[in-house]
Amino acid sequence: MPVYKPASASGPAENVPVPVKPALADEFSKAGLEAFATYWYATLSYGFETGDMSPMEAVTDPSCTTCSKVKAGITPWHQEGRWTIGGQMTVNSVQSNFVETPDGTFQAIASVSQGQLDYVRADKSVAQSLAKTPPISDIIVAKFIEGKWLALTVEHLAGK
Repeated sequence: MPVYKPASASGPAENVPVPVKPALADEFSKAGLEAFATYWYATLSYGFETGDMSPMEAVTDPSCTTCSKVKAGITPWHQEGRWTIGGQMTVNSVQSNFVETPDGTFQAIASVSQGQLDYVRADKSVAQSLAKTPPISDIIVAKFIEGKWLALTVEHLAGK
């Protein structure tokens, strides 16, 4: 079995395990929504590491503008011999009141941070380095459709 090798200054990550959605993340419940939100960030982290956004896209509505912007920044970078180092997402907490809104959606608030992220060119030089982020609060708006959660919007909450 191929062994996972994180990205480094010498090359991109190899054999990155695709996040596995826990069964709980498909449950129509408060715990299910919270597990789904945690899984969504795992797919985002995978995208930063590999450039493959398909796991995130599988659980995200195409109308999510913020998600599309993130994809537009990640996917092209992982082409022409370029890669990223780091950038893993850490979910510190996820909470939902599990109250349905008038449009049939549910909301969860996640406290997340992202590890240092380096964008590396094909010649192995660093194009940009972003420091680790402090925990920030995001809102995840999701809808339960055909037996599973779908993220409609994931956005940062306004600062205090």
